[in-house]
Amino acid sequence: MQPLTAIMDALEEYSLVITPHATQPFPIDGKQQDERQIILAGQFNFGFVGLAATATTFQWLDFWGERLRYYGFAIPSEGMHFDQNWGDTILSYFPQEKYFILRDPRYNIAYWNLHYRGKHLHMVKDKVMYGSEPVVFMHFSGMSNLLNYNIETISQHQTRYKMSNFPKLRPIFEKYLAMLKAEDAMRWRHVPYGFGCFTDGTMIPDAVRTYYARMLDPGSSRRDDAVAFREFVAYHDPFKVDVGSKVSVLSWMLQGAHHLIVEPRGSDWVPEVAWQIYMSRPDVQSAFSDPFGKHREDLHGWFRSDGMRDHGLEPLKAHIIHVEQQQNSVVFQKRLPFGVNVYGWLNGVFGVGEASRLTLEALDEVGTPTAPILLPSNEQHEQRVTFVKPTRLPAYHFNLFVANALNTDEIRQKYPPGEWKRHYNIGYWAWELEVFPTPWLRNMEIFDEIWTVSDFVTNSILSAPGYAGKFSQPVTTMPMGLDMNLSMYRPNRELFDFPEGTMVFLVMFDFLSSFHRKNPLSALAAFKKAFELKPKAKVLLVIKCLLPTGHFAFEQEFWQLKDEVSKVSRVRIMIDVLSREDLRTLMASVDVFVSMHRSEGYGLVLLEMLMLGKPVIATNYSGNMEFMSQLPKEFRFMQVPFTYTWVNVSEPFKGIYKSDQRWADPDVSKAAKAMFLLYEDRTRLEACRSVVGPLFRKKFGAQSIGSRMQLHLKSLFSKPKHR
Repeated sequence: MQPLTAIMDALEEYSLVITPHATQPFPIDGKQQDERQIILAGQFNFGFVGLAATATTFQWLDFWGERLRYYGFAIPSEGMHFDQNWGDTILSYFPQEKYFILRDPRYNIAYWNLHYRGKHLHMVKDKVMYGSEPVVFMHFSGMSNLLNYNIETISQHQTRYKMSNFPKLRPIFEKYLAMLKAEDAMRWRHVPYGFGCFTDGTMIPDAVRTYYARMLDPGSSRRDDAVAFREFVAYHDPFKVDVGSKVSVLSWMLQGAHHLIVEPRGSDWVPEVAWQIYMSRPDVQSAFSDPFGKHREDLHGWFRSDGMRDHGLEPLKAHIIHVEQQQNSVVFQKRLPFGVNVYGWLNGVFGVGEASRLTLEALDEVGTPTAPILLPSNEQHEQRVTFVKPTRLPAYHFNLFVANALNTDEIRQKYPPGEWKRHYNIGYWAWELEVFPTPWLRNMEIFDEIWTVSDFVTNSILSAPGYAGKFSQPVTTMPMGLDMNLSMYRPNRELFDFPEGTMVFLVMFDFLSSFHRKNPLSALAAFKKAFELKPKAKVLLVIKCLLPTGHFAFEQEFWQLKDEVSKVSRVRIMIDVLSREDLRTLMASVDVFVSMHRSEGYGLVLLEMLMLGKPVIATNYSGNMEFMSQLPKEFRFMQVPFTYTWVNVSEPFKGIYKSDQRWADPDVSKAAKAMFLLYEDRTRLEACRSVVGPLFRKKFGAQSIGSRMQLHLKSLFSKPKHR
C-alpha cells in the first residue's frame, strides 16, 4: 500500500529483515489463533521476508533451500509448517547484527495480530491507515476462495473476531475484494497444476508424493527399500512413464510392496501404493491385522472400494486392475529347480552379515545355483558393502536364512505366505550360551530344518527345556568357512603406524555383540600381566572396536574401556570404521590375535586369523572349539583354560543373555603366559604361518564347507517329498 521505506533502509545495514506474527500476547480465551498455533507455524510470518545480497543471505538461502528440499511439509507433529517455521532458526544461527526484526505495526497486518492492531485500522480517502499513519502492507489470508468467502468471519483461519467487532475494517476488506474481482482472480483456480500428472496423463495421488519424498529423505538412506528405490527408479524424472532401463515411479508404486523380503507374486501381490495406504491407517491395520494371510481378501476388497476412494487413488484404478489381472494369471512351477536362495544382511559390516556372504561364497565355490536376497537392514550399523548384487525373486527350491532365532518373527511378517510354502525353508542359527532360550524354540516351527554353526549351538538347542518330544525339525551342524585368498591380505604396518620390530596383538569386537561377552578387559589384563614388568619389550596391544549408535550403555562401556586402557602402557584403541580391504590389511599387519571371550557361537574372525596363519590366543570354550580343537598339539598352549561364572551383561542384552546361565571366565595368567611365549620365541609365529594356516585353509575353506552343504542339500532334494 506504501513504499517499503523502513525495510529498504534496514537492508542497507542488515542482511535479513523479518516480521513477527505478533508482538503482543494473545487473549487466553480458547479461540484461534493464539501462541500455541504460532509456535507450531513459526514466530515469523514468511509471507514476507527482506533479504540483502550478502554472504550471510546466501548462507541462509542455501540452508533454507536444502531443508525445504526434504522438510517443507505441513506436518506440525514432525516440526514442519511449510517453509515458514525454518525462519525461527535465524535468531540462533546468526549474530544479532546480521538480522533485523521489524516490529512496526504498519507492516504485516493480518488476522493473527488483530487482537491489538484491529482497533487502529480505518480508511481515509481510499487510504488504509493505522491510527494517523498509512499502512504499508497487509495480508488478507483466508480469502483466496472467493466463491465461498464470508466477509463476516474476516478469515476462515481464526475464530476470535467477526467483522462486527471491527466495523471500520469492512471498507478495507470490501475494497480488496473488489480489486480481486476486477482482476478475475478466480480464473487461476481453473488452471491445471503443472506437476499434477504422470506423462501418460494419470493424476498423481498424494500417497505417491508422500512415498517419493520419504524415499529421498536422507533419514531413510539406510532403509533397504530406499536404497533399492535410488538404485532402480528414475527418481530424477518422477513424472515420466517411459524411462528405458530404469523403473518409473508409477511402475514402482504398482509393484509388490518393497518392504517385503521378496517380490509378492500371484495371490500374495499387494501393490506398494496399497501398502502405503494400509500403513497410514491404524484403523485399517486393526481391522485387517494379517494382511498377507487370513485378511488378504478382505483387505483387497476394502482397498478396491473405500481405500481407493478415500485416498484419491481412482486415477490409478485402471493401472492397478491391469497389474492385478497379470498377477492372478501367474502360473508357478510345481517344484522349483535345485539351488539355494541365500537370505542375509549381505551388505552389512557385522558378524552375521559377513556370515551370510561367506555362506553364499561357499555355495558358489562348488557350483550350487544361488540367489542372494537381502533381509531387512539393521540401521545401527551405517557402513555397508556392495560386493553382492541382490534380487527379490527366490528362484530355487531351498531358502536358507542366515539370521538368528530372534529375527524369525520379523522374517515371517515380511515374507509372503504363498511364496513361503513353495520352498524348503532352513534357518541358519548361532547362539552363544550353553542352553538355548526356551521361548525361542517356537521359532523352529515355521522352518523345515535348522542348521547351526557349531556342535556347541546344536547341543544348546537339543538340551533346551521344552525341545524334547515337541519339535520334529532336524537340527544339523553346518560349520562356516572362508574363501581365503591370501593375495587380498597384504600387510602394511605403516598404514596403521605400527613401530618397526614391535609385536602387535590385536583384539577386535563389536559393542553390538556385547562388550561383556567379548570381554576385552580380560585381554587387556592379560597383556598388562605379560609385559608390565618388561617396559623395554617392543609390544603393542590394539583394541579395534565398532561403536554403533543407539544405546547409552555402549557409550558407558566405551568410556570404561578407555579408562582401563589409560592405566596400561603400549595400548591403543581403534574405532575407525574400516573398509573390508583395510580390515584385511589390519589383520595381515598384526602378529597375534587375542579373544578372551566368555562365549562364542562360532567365532569367524578367530577362524579367519588361523587360516591366515596367525597365532590366536582364545578361550578354550564354546563354538570356536568347532575349529580350534583341530589345532596341532604344539599350538594348544594358545587355548586359554577357564572356570565358569554367571552371565552378567549390560542393559541392551539383559533380555537375551539371562543371568541364570553360565559362561567362561578365562584364565588371565595363562593367556599372559601364551602372549609372552610368542613374544619370547618368535619362531612360533613362522611355525603357525607354515603349519596352522595351510591346515585350516584346507579344512575350513569355501570348497570344503561348500561341498558339505551341497552334499546335504542334494540328499534332501532327492527325497520323495522334495519331488
